[in-house]
Amino acid sequence: MKTELRIPHPLYAAAVADLIRPHPLAAERVGFFSIALGKLATDHVLLLVNGYTSVPDGQYLDDQWVGARLGSEAIRAALQRVLDTGFGQLHVHLHDHDGIPYPSGTDARAMPPLIKSLAVAGPNCAHGAIVLSRDRAWAQVAAPGSPRLLGASAITVVGFPLRFLQR
Repeated sequence: MKTELRIPHPLYAAAVADLIRPHPLAAERVGFFSIALGKLATDHVLLLVNGYTSVPDGQYLDDQWVGARLGSEAIRAALQRVLDTGFGQLHVHLHDHDGIPYPSGTDARAMPPLIKSLAVAGPNCAHGAIVLSRDRAWAQVAAPGSPRLLGASAITVVGFPLRFLQR
C-alpha cells in the first residue's frame, strides 16, 4: 500500500520551532500532528496534517536514558484528541542532523505500542510516528484495516517553498 503524507508549511514550521526548543529535563521535545485520512485508491492512502499539538513541559518524565519520555498525561491527551476530533495522531520529534533520520532503538520499541493504543481509540483513523531531521523525514503509519505499520512513500511540505522530505 502506498502512503503519502502532506504537511502544510505553517504547521511544519510551527512543529520545527517547537521541537528545537530546549527542555529542562528531556534531551528532545515531542509533539503530535493531527491527520485526516484520505484514500486515493484502495492501495493508496493520503494523510493530510491539519494540526500540531506540543507536549507541555510538565508531561515529560525525568529519564536520563532516553531522549524524551512522556508521562501518561501526554498519552491520555493524544488519545482524547482522537476521541474528540476523529483525527489520527502522528507522534513527532526531531533528530537534529541533516539527511534521512531513522528511529532510534528506543523509538523502534516505544512507537508500535503507542500507535496500537491510538488505533484502539480511533480504529477508523490512521496513526503513526514521524521523525524529522533538518531537511528530511521518516514516517511509519498504521492505516485502518492494515495489519502492519507502513512506511511513508512520500512526505511533502506543501506551500512555498514546496519541500520533499522523502519521496
